[in-house]
Amino acid sequence: MDVQAQQRELARLYHVALNRPRWQQAVAFVVSLWTLAWIIGQFLAPQDGPTALGVLGQLAARLGLTGGTWAERLTETWQSSGGGFAVLGGLLWAATTERGQLPALLGWIAVMLGSERLGYQPAILFAVETMAGFVVVLWLAALTSGRFVDRRSTLLPRDVVRAGVTAAALSAVVPLFAPVFFLTRLGNPYVTKAPRRLLDRTPGRGGWSRIPEQAKPDDVPEPEQS
Repeated sequence: MDVQAQQRELARLYHVALNRPRWQQAVAFVVSLWTLAWIIGQFLAPQDGPTALGVLGQLAARLGLTGGTWAERLTETWQSSGGGFAVLGGLLWAATTERGQLPALLGWIAVMLGSERLGYQPAILFAVETMAGFVVVLWLAALTSGRFVDRRSTLLPRDVVRAGVTAAALSAVVPLFAPVFFLTRLGNPYVTKAPRRLLDRTPGRGGWSRIPEQAKPDDVPEPEQS
């Protein structure tokens, strides 16, 4: 795949990530802000970065919401549990498709909950390794399966790799969804779009749609003289 084809594919996935139902856009916006604040906090204070639940607790405290100790209680609960949330997050990332992007959001939530026990970097690595391992297992299984698609579903190596790359890309853009969505809506009124070509929906020969024929100059009726 050349560079231009890769750029077109990334642009297509960019529009796919923004093209969600309205309720899912709202959920993605909230999860994106939460995830982005958590990640930025790790870079600003690598040794003493805020936890995922700590970010929510600080936000609740700044908004003046009562009962801010709920984040500390949840943190103690997750820290006493295992690190299976990071593995679950990786599997949810692997289940992400163009038409089903909700697993990517749930995967990030699971990874952030798993980081309460494992920490930021181990939780991310566990999730990425789980996702990559799942795709590799399917790819190896595809090598041993049939190469031709008959009347039943089968695994093809190329399709497995393509689905894995798509899932990874759609999962990786979740933290950037909120700022990109905001900038897109902000600049959308100032963008000039090319006019769309209207086609006749009546099927023509062979099932193809055809463009309605325009009237010739000879066929145009002359105006009546009074």
